[in-house]
Amino acid sequence: MHTSDLLLSNPPSLSEQLKRRTDELQSRIVRVNYNTRFAQTAPELTEFRRATAGFVDGMDDDLLSELFRKTVHLTTYDSYAPFLAGFSEKPCKASAIVDLFSPGLPDFLAESSSTSSGIAKIFPKYNYLSKIRSSDAGSWAVSDTLRRRTAARICYLGCDQMNVEDESNGPVKTIYLACSAVIGIRISLNLDPEKDGEKMATFILDHAAPYAAAFIKKWRSFLLIHALFAVGSRSLETMSVTFISTFVDMIRHLDMEFDVVVDCIANGTIPDLDGIAKVRHYLQLCISADPDRAAELRRIGRPSSRPGWCGHVWPNLRSVTGVASGSFASSVPLAQWFLGPNAALHSLGYASTESLIAPPYNPLELNQFKLINSTIVEFLDINTENDSVDSVAQPWEVEPGRRYEVMLTTQDGLWRYRLGDVVEVSGFDPTDGVPVIQFVGRRNVAIRFPDFMVSEKELMAAMSSVPPNMLAKVVYWTATIDDRRLPATIGFFVELDDDQVSDLALAPERVLDELIRSNGNIAWALERDMFRKPTVRLVRSGTFSDFRQLKLDEGSNNLGQVKVPVVLPKAAYVTWFSNQVVQEL
Repeated sequence: MHTSDLLLSNPPSLSEQLKRRTDELQSRIVRVNYNTRFAQTAPELTEFRRATAGFVDGMDDDLLSELFRKTVHLTTYDSYAPFLAGFSEKPCKASAIVDLFSPGLPDFLAESSSTSSGIAKIFPKYNYLSKIRSSDAGSWAVSDTLRRRTAARICYLGCDQMNVEDESNGPVKTIYLACSAVIGIRISLNLDPEKDGEKMATFILDHAAPYAAAFIKKWRSFLLIHALFAVGSRSLETMSVTFISTFVDMIRHLDMEFDVVVDCIANGTIPDLDGIAKVRHYLQLCISADPDRAAELRRIGRPSSRPGWCGHVWPNLRSVTGVASGSFASSVPLAQWFLGPNAALHSLGYASTESLIAPPYNPLELNQFKLINSTIVEFLDINTENDSVDSVAQPWEVEPGRRYEVMLTTQDGLWRYRLGDVVEVSGFDPTDGVPVIQFVGRRNVAIRFPDFMVSEKELMAAMSSVPPNMLAKVVYWTATIDDRRLPATIGFFVELDDDQVSDLALAPERVLDELIRSNGNIAWALERDMFRKPTVRLVRSGTFSDFRQLKLDEGSNNLGQVKVPVVLPKAAYVTWFSNQVVQEL
């Protein structure tokens, strides 16, 4: 489907069908989670409890949904944080965490990437392991190193464990702590963490890298091992990553270590890399010497040697799938340069730690998504100061071209949870009337000055305004307030694909022009000497990759979901980036 096919207004018949389906799903979620501790005690649900008087099971779907919309107040993470304290207790007692947000004990705790607030959040996930364990996924693991490998899945699967005990200190359950990307992949491939040890020296389905490669926690080593097995397979057809920036990172690391990787393919060996000791034995069992493939790779040359390098290395490669919207859009030009004309970037979808929100409407449109049918998504009008139920629009009530903050009600026990993401409605799917949206940015992420602020969306638009021949050189960037001299301004830290900076000399002027266009306060502040031209500082090659490793070393379990924020949330991070600067434009 294409954008031109979207409806700009829903006919009554489609709106009625959408409302009926939403009412059924919403009522089902409410009935399942109604008797949990959160639902029965949270202040945000007081009016709803009074209105339903405990009789939710006998209510019609439309009545129950109407009461929900009128009486359930909006929630934030602060609403749930007090209930999560039991997970931090040592030992963790089942009595402290049972029936918190959904019946029973959770299978997973999903950990956020903590980019906007600087603090990781956790969200219990229920009833996933039973689905995984009821499948017959064991037959998917194969050990033949010579089989045809057509898919490269660059994913991390590591989980931490939390043992839950009863009041007599007896074991009750193991809960797994992981990022949402890990949990999603495990669910989609039915990968039980309890059986990880059995699969280490095997390949899942037609994956290029062995299972053990998904448990390397050092970022550089993780990428190079996946690159080793990927380029070792000429038959690769598809590649998937969580974020497109991961694909770019992998190819750039491969470019720097190309000779080492090719020698390993020729000799059938695993390179000496930091952080692979625990899995090295399994990796070695899964690689065979292939001098012919190594010779072919040497003839082709390293990734930076030619545009469309991937098409020469993998003649059958047709797609690389990953998140490429929002801040990750900055990696798209370089990703396309590596891919060439015969392989396309595909959108992975729109998701958060809290829930999958919308799969791609058209995978080739990297920022276009259709709402999922297993989570209730509501829309809070961002053009009003009244953040109450009166400002909430339902999926059949939204207006194309208008922007909203996303709210979620999930099967895992979130009630009208304010996600903080802003989306714009593109239109409605003509087949079923479901809204199609595009991601705009985070609502409360901004660089704040005394008299005005610059939003994440405005920062992304400013960096995107750099002409294409300049933008193609920009691999990654982040921003902060730059008060090294007064007046303060916006400072960008930028990593380039090469050392040629002449084309970028005008970048600060271009960025300023776009900021003036998009934010009327900028011109006002310039006239009053309260703002000056933004600064652009170039950092050494590999800085952003090292920053991801820094976040992992700080204790994050999110190798599969490590992000660099658009706005740096900590002064320590600003200092760290400042120490990586090699030139200021």
